[in-house]
Amino acid sequence: MKRIVAPVLLAVLVGVLLVQLPLSIAARASDYEFFDPIVIVRNLIVESFVEELDEQEQLVMRDEMITAMVAALGDPYTQYVPYEQVAQFEKQLRGTYVGIGAEIDIVDDYLTIVTPMDDSPSLRAGVMAGDTVLDIEGESTYKMGAERAMKLLTGEPRTQVTIRVRHKNGEEELITITRDHIVTRTIKGTHRVGEQWDYRLDLDLGLGYIRVAQFNQNTANDLRAAVEELVQTGLNGLVLDLRFNPGGELETAVEIADLFLAEGDVVSVRSRDGEEERYSATGPGTLPHFPLVVLINETSASASEILAGSLQDNGRAKVLGERSYGKGSVQEVRILPDRLGTLKLTTAHYYLPSGRNIQRQEASIDWGVDPDAGFHVDMSIEQYQSMIEARRAFEIITNGGSHADQQWSDPEWIRSAVHDVQLAAGLTALQERVAGRDWPHVGDEAGAAPALAGELENAIDVRNRLAEELARADARVLDLRGLAAEAGRDPLIPTGIELSGGELTVTDEHGNVIGRYRITEGDIELALELAGVEPIAGDN
Repeated sequence: MKRIVAPVLLAVLVGVLLVQLPLSIAARASDYEFFDPIVIVRNLIVESFVEELDEQEQLVMRDEMITAMVAALGDPYTQYVPYEQVAQFEKQLRGTYVGIGAEIDIVDDYLTIVTPMDDSPSLRAGVMAGDTVLDIEGESTYKMGAERAMKLLTGEPRTQVTIRVRHKNGEEELITITRDHIVTRTIKGTHRVGEQWDYRLDLDLGLGYIRVAQFNQNTANDLRAAVEELVQTGLNGLVLDLRFNPGGELETAVEIADLFLAEGDVVSVRSRDGEEERYSATGPGTLPHFPLVVLINETSASASEILAGSLQDNGRAKVLGERSYGKGSVQEVRILPDRLGTLKLTTAHYYLPSGRNIQRQEASIDWGVDPDAGFHVDMSIEQYQSMIEARRAFEIITNGGSHADQQWSDPEWIRSAVHDVQLAAGLTALQERVAGRDWPHVGDEAGAAPALAGELENAIDVRNRLAEELARADARVLDLRGLAAEAGRDPLIPTGIELSGGELTVTDEHGNVIGRYRITEGDIELALELAGVEPIAGDN
């Protein structure tokens, strides 16, 4: 029997191979045919364009073709990174860079230090919050711009950069700083005490506050350390602030959720072929149970949505604020061969334990994470701007100072001094809960209606700003035409045509007269231009 089976099996295998080989060849031929037009156009350009393209220009053309192919997907998160930009891209992924370690801003056209960062080269060198950077390596920062400044301040480890600063007392000083690796600290509290953050919100009731700015490889450990610091003074409730958090590493979000959850699913990842991978919480290492309020807003995205949604779906936290951004797509980074660059490619979507898809879809009215019922607290763009400006005073690193006037346990003080109605509402909810009462309603009902209303309000705001710009442009056009007329002739009016005193007849498409108008004064040409009226070919 064995002598018979073996030849039959071999014949079957050969038959399968003969079938698959033509299919494989056909598939490869189809791939080549796809690129035929691209190759033809590229060759025509290289051979016949009026100016000869050098090698670098041809590489740019290749990169632009790849970028266009990626853009055709209509996915803002799929990105092609040319080889020359890979190093900077990897820095963004890691959340680390080499520089002086300072938050900067542009004030009165000069570079200004908002605050030196924790344990940073700038802090060790004597740079202080509020310093005006007058020049970097002798180059003035006046109207320099943040991008140019960052390029001068960053560099290789252990290299030096010299800046000239004007301190707030008016004294100028040359400071030489040795660049070093900077790891962005992502865990913040209510205010600074020297270099350290104070995470206490209501000391008497044992309420804390921790803000997670983004998710990187150090975030989970830093968060645990902050919570354990609060536990030492007595922790009975916590506000976890994920507003303005753009996300970061999935593993970090799962690890943080695991700190608060003893069991239950955190998130699942589903690819287009239906395969699903689940991430679940485990018992060991879970923090003590205490009331938890999570703050989110329209810019809370990706990993921050996973964390907020998993805590909400597992009944571990109340979510307060506004519906989150809706970035629930999974990106994988693929390194291309032969130094061709890197492709960040969307390969799957995130799903919350409830089954909700975080990703915002074109026609869907459900996306992201909604606040709990009675916990929808809206803030306008102007309110957020006021809050950010007010918070800056509490976040800078100083040489001490009194904090006696800060009343973080008072929701009304938070509203008036910090301009943060969402944090005030979260504190109120925690105070009620810790007092033994049910969770109070501190806001409105959540869901699609308020989320869409917020979207509409933002869209109207954008439209109004564009209308204001258009009005300014129209005014400028009129001014320039007036100046041109004074100089001799309006360039938009053909020579030899007299508009004033004439008549304008308006007809419909069938030639029926709709109305006749006598031109008395005003800018009839500009009026017609703004109305979108075009002359018919051949007419004057």
